[in-house]
Formats: sequence, structure tokens, C-alpha cells
Amino acid sequence: MAAQIIKNYNMEKPVVSYIRHNENLTYHVVDEANGQKYLLRIHQAAYASMTGIQHTPPALEAEMNLLHELNATTALRVQHPVRNLSGDWVTVWRSEEGKEICCTVLEWIEGRDIQQGERLTTEQIMDLGVQLQTLHQHGRIQQQKDRTKARPAYGNIHENLIMLGQLEEGVRLGIFTTEDFDLLRETFENINKQLATYPQHAETWGIIHGDITRNNLLITGQGISMIDFCLHGYGYYLFDAGGAALMFNREERDIFLSGYTKQTAPLTERDIRLMEGFMLIFTLGYYAFQMANESRHEWMKDRMPKLCSKYCRPYVQNKSIFYEL
Repeated sequence: MAAQIIKNYNMEKPVVSYIRHNENLTYHVVDEANGQKYLLRIHQAAYASMTGIQHTPPALEAEMNLLHELNATTALRVQHPVRNLSGDWVTVWRSEEGKEICCTVLEWIEGRDIQQGERLTTEQIMDLGVQLQTLHQHGRIQQQKDRTKARPAYGNIHENLIMLGQLEEGVRLGIFTTEDFDLLRETFENINKQLATYPQHAETWGIIHGDITRNNLLITGQGISMIDFCLHGYGYYLFDAGGAALMFNREERDIFLSGYTKQTAPLTERDIRLMEGFMLIFTLGYYAFQMANESRHEWMKDRMPKLCSKYCRPYVQNKSIFYEL
């Protein structure tokens, strides 16, 4: 399938090799005629719970347009999207059974993954904070263009309630206890109560990456590069910042925030409190995302009681968890 799809692109001698299958099927492609490297993404999720609006043609078009604009208007080191032979960002492949699957191609960024247990340098952590603020500044500008929102949303009251419903399935499956789920419900109610009075406008809400983790960062010769925008969408900028902060220890979180707020005003206590809530939402989002993946059920069953007792309970008791989670 991948070999057939890549024929839709201007490549003379493409060699395709499999990378992994999560929310998309991904392949490394080398055009042996010129040595140019690419990333082929076939937007077919491994599990039904991973499928969403982000896999639809309008959403993929929006993602590719975002990457194109970021390359053209910012100094961010993000992947360049590649048009197919018809001049389109999105290729629709039809199987013999008539099923339509969307596919996209990006230029490959040379770099390496962050290794397990590897600590980033102060400069790298600061740089990531600056880059994330640059992305959010672009989100503020684009938000003002009143474009159609074909991408998913994260962290608002409606989406939080949907996630809570997904997590409730864990009780039926015997993964979570009713006591832990009751605490989850209380946690979500606390966060949503804050959101009910928190402003949602271009200065607080716009385009975000949505999945800043170590797996979605590359160390390159030019610095840290944010990759894998396949889950990007609309949300509070603090959601992105909270997700990124989870990668770091206590001292590193202060460094990250200093980079993130280098060109803006410092975060207020209210901002930090909400960011802590988003850190919990970001963490619980993984559980909801993996609900259909039975291989993760035992892991979730073991981890959820600890997550509830160590972080959710203190949070609903108005204790700070920013440096603990």
C-alpha cells in the first residue's frame, strides 16, 4: 500500500521502510535518485479510540497549511509538507475494497530521538519554551483570521466532559474502581469550574501542538525540533505548556517557564493553577486515548490509584501539584 501511495509524489527511485503504527501508519522514504528523505503518513489509526477529526481531509489540509505557514513566517524548525503530483497536500488512496484512506508526505528532519532517561541541557529546555511561545504567538495571529476550525479542540469544558465519559468506560471494563472514578469526576468538575470564568480569546486560546512529549521532539544540529503535528488543534495555550512541563523535573520546569514567558508577561497564580489542571487532563488523556488498547489495561489499572491519591486528591484540596506531577 505504501509503495503504491508514494507513486503519487515526484520521486524517481523511492525506497519505503516501515517505522511504526499508532494514530497513523508511518514510513521512512528515501529517493535513491537524489538521497532526499521523507516521512509518509497513512492516516489509519491502530485503534478506534485513536481515530478522530484529525484524520479527515479538511483537518489534514489545515495541518499541512499550518506547517507551510510556520516554515514561511517563523524560525521554528518544523517539517515541510510535500505536495503530490496533482498539487495537493492530501492524497486519498482507494483500496481494492473501495475504502478511502488519507495520506500525507513531509520532508524528513535529520536528528535523533531523546533517549530514555536523557536530560536536556538548560539551553535546550529554554529553547523549547521559546519555540512553544512562538507557536502560540502564531496561533494568536491566525485566530484573528477567522478561519474554519477543522481541527480537534482540547481542554475546554465540552471536551473535558467527553474525556470523562471515555474514562468512565474504564470502570465498566474493570480497569478503574468507582472510588477512583468519583475522584476523577470531582477533579474534572474543579477544572471546568475554573474554565467557566477563564477568558477564551485570541490571547489565551488558539492553535496548539496538542501533544508535546519527548517522543515528539528531535535533537538536531540546529537545536530542538517539534515534530508530529498530527494531533494539533485548538485549545488554551496553557494546555500545551502544561503538557510540555510534564517532561521536566522541578528545576527544569522553572527553566522551561522562563523560556516560555521570555517575551510575555509572567504567568499568574491563576494561570499556574489552571495549568496544573491541564497537566492532569493531559495525563488522563493518554488513558482515554488507550482505552481500546487492551495491552495497556493492566498498566492503567496499576497506575490510576497512584495518580488519584498523589495528584488528583491534593489538586481538589487546592494544593499545588505543579512541581510534583
